[in-house]
Amino acid sequence: MFNVRIIITGCGRLGSELANSLAINGHEIAVIDREAKAFARLSKAFAGARILGHAIDQRTLEKAAIDKADAFIAVTADDNLNIVSARIAREIYSVPRVVSRILDPVRANIFEHLGVSTISTTTWAANRIKELITHRALDVQLSFGSGEVELVRIAIPVGLVGKTIESIIIPGELSVAVITRRGRSFIPAPGVIFEQGDVAEVLVSEFAVGKLEEFMSAVA
Repeated sequence: MFNVRIIITGCGRLGSELANSLAINGHEIAVIDREAKAFARLSKAFAGARILGHAIDQRTLEKAAIDKADAFIAVTADDNLNIVSARIAREIYSVPRVVSRILDPVRANIFEHLGVSTISTTTWAANRIKELITHRALDVQLSFGSGEVELVRIAIPVGLVGKTIESIIIPGELSVAVITRRGRSFIPAPGVIFEQGDVAEVLVSEFAVGKLEEFMSAVA
């Protein structure tokens, strides 16, 4: 497994969960927080560095060996602190992979244009709740970004058996990623025909989820 040196700023619920999980996977983790008591959230098995200090302080960052970091994750409860520390990591220390949690979805879009990958937990949660309420007929497996694209699992209905995958593809909106047939999965080539018992994993844009739901109801 590829070992990654990762700095996490903010040892709250999200930061500590990330640190514990990534450390278990064998990565080298350094966690930065302004409050010593925050480190109590780390598991007893956590063997990474606990660094007390401010995420935008140069001495603190260098104590965390930011010059050797492969990734920087900013997940404090302060949007301003997250984006400033993320930009320092990207622009001053040239950390290859930088991700920042931003609560304000409007600001998240702005910061994406500055070269920092952002996760808007507010937008993601709102979209996920919307999925559960409005698209109950679809089995959503995974959401990408802030919910702009979803991976949906569908059992191929009788109305699609004998038809090609192109019968449900909408260019730029919906594509068939994987078909599972008799216990084996494969990536379908153009022209593949659906068979009885097939299960398809389809990638669908947020704007086409309703279309997919209506289509599946029509061919069921």
